[in-house]
Order: sequence, then structure tokens, then C-alpha cells
Amino acid sequence: MVGVRLQVGLANPLRDTLRPVAESDITSSSDDPAFRRLALVLRRSALGLVCFTVLVAGIAYGLSAGRTSIYRSESIIELTDPVAVGITSTGQRRGDARVEIEAQRRLLEGRAILDLLRASTGAGNDIVSISTSNPEETPVIVVVAAATTPESAVVAADAVIDIYVEQRLQSEIDRFESELGPLRTQRIEQQELVQSIVDELAVARVTGTADEISVLENRGANALSRLNEYDIAIQEREFFQETVEGRVRVVESASTAVDTATSAATQAIQFGLLALLLGVGGVVVTSRVRGRLLLLDEVRAVAGTGVPILATVPRFGAKHRRGTASLVVASTTAPREAESFRYTRSAIEVAASGLSPLSVLITSSKANEGKTVTSSNLALASALAARSTALLDGDLLNSSVQGLFDTGDRTNAFRGLLSGEIDPKTQSWHQVGEGPNPLDVLVAAKNEEVTQRVELSVDTVAPVLRNLKKLWEVVVVDGPPILAVSDAMILARSVDMTVLIVRIGRTTRRDLETAITQLRQGGVAVGGIIVTQTRERGESYYGHDYDYAVKS
Repeated sequence: MVGVRLQVGLANPLRDTLRPVAESDITSSSDDPAFRRLALVLRRSALGLVCFTVLVAGIAYGLSAGRTSIYRSESIIELTDPVAVGITSTGQRRGDARVEIEAQRRLLEGRAILDLLRASTGAGNDIVSISTSNPEETPVIVVVAAATTPESAVVAADAVIDIYVEQRLQSEIDRFESELGPLRTQRIEQQELVQSIVDELAVARVTGTADEISVLENRGANALSRLNEYDIAIQEREFFQETVEGRVRVVESASTAVDTATSAATQAIQFGLLALLLGVGGVVVTSRVRGRLLLLDEVRAVAGTGVPILATVPRFGAKHRRGTASLVVASTTAPREAESFRYTRSAIEVAASGLSPLSVLITSSKANEGKTVTSSNLALASALAARSTALLDGDLLNSSVQGLFDTGDRTNAFRGLLSGEIDPKTQSWHQVGEGPNPLDVLVAAKNEEVTQRVELSVDTVAPVLRNLKKLWEVVVVDGPPILAVSDAMILARSVDMTVLIVRIGRTTRRDLETAITQLRQGGVAVGGIIVTQTRERGESYYGHDYDYAVKS
């Protein structure tokens, strides 16, 4: 608990000393973190987006390069029947007019007319389709014929109108014929009625009375009048049937065929732009869904005012990302990276108010966020600053320090220190560096492998760390992830200062929030955060506009 109280008060000097520098660097680049995040996401995804765009454009070009051209010709007709014309006094078309025109459009676009068109013109499969459109508030229909040759398109545009007009004409003829049939039957019946009355009247004139003759004469007159009406109605319909025009007027015959197929290059550009837009949207959405932290402002917002950002570590060059090459503090080919760890060492010393001896736990929310590389380089930087330093691998489940320092057949000494089998005073440690204070990496000769998990507790860990602090001024502990195992919490409660690693582009907002919350609930105040894998100059707490080149 002494360490906990100490950590609460240690963060303030660091914030007072370092935060103003950090703020000036960050705010100078942009006032809008959301815009900066978007720009950063797009810049980091630029190569993938370009490759995706080029791939889609290439596929579109390949698919459309050998495609047959499509020619279109159009003709225009006007429906003249009262239903289709149907304009009201206010200039608006009635609903039944719209229904009628839509029905005629469907008829023109139907499979039946297309089959008749292909059969009657001899164009066959050259004719691709028939489509229509209707200018608003008019009974006009524009008919467009599409074909693989310009000749077939023109022929189809004319022929479809001929077929349609013929069908409309036949429809009108059939309509009049359907009306004439009943009228003719009724006229025959009326003729028979007239004839029967004439016969009755002839008999009545010989044998009947004057009243009977008068009644029959009136009935005969009425019957003749009715018969005359039938004759007139039949004559009118026969006349209309002979002169019917199908109630459709051809406004314009087939136009010159036009090649409307988009060129392969144009289609490739169109699909490429579409792919680019979709790719950008996908990258932005994915970035938000994954919730990974990309900016220091985002880390600061999640951490809050109580947890300062101690330092940032830039993304290593390719040759310093594996094995012992990642120990950049001991290298002369990575000056900027090495300086970041020297800065980190200074920041921790400021935050600890010069406390000596000092035990520091380096941990993170999850694995692969840079704990081991950071703790190892921090320990090296401390040793190079003439302070006796020990590096302890506190991750019993996934020890990796010995591999990073290439200690041969040596293994993690933490188990032996906990069990008392190893005496830190007499043990020969793996030393790195020259001079009076080389770094002591706490690894020991490999014994029989321990298969059982060692359960840590504050009662067993704290005494070990106290003993180590009697021998070294600085003890750096490379701990396991907070969210992975409970050992990290025990270590955090046993050291003087706990530092969280946040890896830009990997650590998520939720993981960082959860890690800080768990530490606080366990009675541990986070001494600060070290941000690794930063790429932007404006995201550095050191080295801005400064040349680290080695001068001969």
C-alpha cells in the first residue's frame, strides 16, 4: 500500500513538467481529432485502397472490353383514346389515365411483343430489348428499341410500333364486333316481331274491330321505330369498324440508331471510383467498429486527467523489429528510437520524484503491445545512465526476456526467486553492457521444467522485490498483460510504480478503459502510460525537428 500512496502523488510533477510540451506538439497539427483520425486512417490504408481500386477497375475493363456494342433507336406514339387522354379541367391527368398508359407501356415491353418482333423482322436475337418512357402529364409514349446492330435497332423501333398499332386496331375491331353481335341478334328478333304484328294486322282488318286495328297499328309503328334504331346502331358501328385507326397516333418514326454502350475505359474508371468510395467507407467503418486507438488525443481522452502520458516510442525501422536488434538503446543505428527510451527513463524518474531504489512494473492491457521491448530498452537506458539496474521477467506463463537478450540456455529466474532456491546476492546474472553498471538480466541456469502454475500473492512477491531493491537502484519488471492473467495485479500492488503500455493501432479504447479500471479497483494507481508504435512527428514528446544523425 506504500507504493499505491506514492504513485498518486508522483504523477503531478510529471504532468507539470512534461504536459505543456506535449500539448504544444499535438495541438499544432490540427484542432479536430476526428479529422486527424480520419486522415491518419486513410493515409495508412492508402496503399490497400489503391490496390483494391486498381483491381476492381482492371476487372471491369476486362469484362467490358470484349462486350458487344448496343445501339438504340426510338420512336414516339400518342394514345388518343378518351381514357388515356383523360385531362381534367385543372390540367391534371386523372388516375384512370395513368393506369391506362402504364398498362400500354407494360404491353409494349412485354415478352409477347418482343417475340413477335424478332419473328416478324428477321432480326432474331439482334434485338436485345424494348423499353418505354412516358413524359409526365401527357398521353405520349417513347418507345426505345435496343439491338446489337444499328440497322436492327431502327427496324425494331419501326416494327414494334407497327405491331402495336395493328394490335390496337384489331382490339378496336374486336370491340366493335363484340357490340355488333348482340345488336344483330336483337334486330333479327325485332324484325320477327314486326312481321308478326303485320300478320296480325292483316287478319284484324278483315275480322277485327276498329279498336283492335288501332292497337295493332300503334304496336307496329313502335316496333318499326325500334327496328330502325337497331339498324342505325348497327350501321354506325359497322362504319366505325371499317374506319377505326386503333386510337393511337405515330408522332415520330424510328430515329437514327445511337451506340450507347459505355467504353471499357469509362466503365473501368466508373467502377474504380465506386470501389474507392466503398473502400474508404469500409476502412472508416472498420476503424470505428474495431475501436483501436490511433492518436495521443484519443489515449489521453480514455486515460483521463489522472493518468499522464509519460512518453512515446516511435515505430521501429524494419531492421530493428526482431530479436536483439530491437534493443535500440545499445545501437548506434537507431538514434531517434534510442532517445525515446532515454526520455522515458527521465520521465519515470521525474514522476517518481527521484525515489531510489525504485521498482517499476511495465504492463499492458493485452499481449503484443510492446511490454518486453519497452521494459528491456528502459532497463538498458537506466544502466547506461550509471544506475545499477536489474531486469526481471515477471511473466511466468510467457517469458520472453531471455529470448530477446539471447541468453542461451538460461531461463526466467522469477520462479527460483519466489521459492528461495535462487539467492540474488550470490547468483551470477546475465550482464549486458560494459562499464561499472552493466544491466543485470535476472535469468538463471535452466533447471527441470516446472509444469505447474505458480500462484502469486503480494505476500510472496513483495519480499522478493524488496530484496532486489537492496541490490539494485532500479528494478524493471516486465509483467504479463492486465486483462490476461491475475499475476499482473499482484505485481502492480508489489512495485513502487505501474506503467501501462498502449500500442497505437492495436490497443482498443475498451481494453485501455478496462485495464485502468481493474487496476484502480485493485487499489493500484497507474503511474502513467507509454505509447508505442507512434508514426507521426507531432505525436512525439521528444525529438521534434531535431537531428539525431551520428556525425563523424
